[in-house]
Amino acid sequence: MTGSTSQRTRAEAATELDELTAEVARLAARVADLQHAQAERGHAADGDDQPPLYSTVEQWVTTYLLPTFPRPVGEVGLTRWHWCEQWWRHDEAVTRLTALWYGWEQARLQMTGMLPWLRELDHQLPILCGDDGPFRICAASGDLGVARHCSSAAMTAETAPENWWIWWD
Repeated sequence: MTGSTSQRTRAEAATELDELTAEVARLAARVADLQHAQAERGHAADGDDQPPLYSTVEQWVTTYLLPTFPRPVGEVGLTRWHWCEQWWRHDEAVTRLTALWYGWEQARLQMTGMLPWLRELDHQLPILCGDDGPFRICAASGDLGVARHCSSAAMTAETAPENWWIWWD
């Protein structure tokens, strides 16, 4: 091998090494950017860094839910929507509304989080305010007269016979 060939090979190797070093640096920077973006999304999705916007389910129901998603209470065509101004007395309603509130607090932090949350709301509202919902025997004030709150009787259950649940294990 001649001296000029050796010089050229060293120069090519040095150039190639410089190019590879630059490519490694570019890829390392890209990895760092992606890790940073993923960490930020993770914190937003977890809600670890974000306190709830509403401090209680009551605040969320009265400040957000009722004004944002009003439903006509009373007769509307063939549909009847029921609401109880003392909704907090109904365990089922509190459970469903709390779940909606928790879901909403998480959904608001995600770019498209409201889409699945709205589907859940569309499922829960007819259950809460429908003819078989927890407010079915309560009457709202206004056109229907004085507000009336009635709690539904709790359903009863018999205890299962001894050894009934053995198959479960």
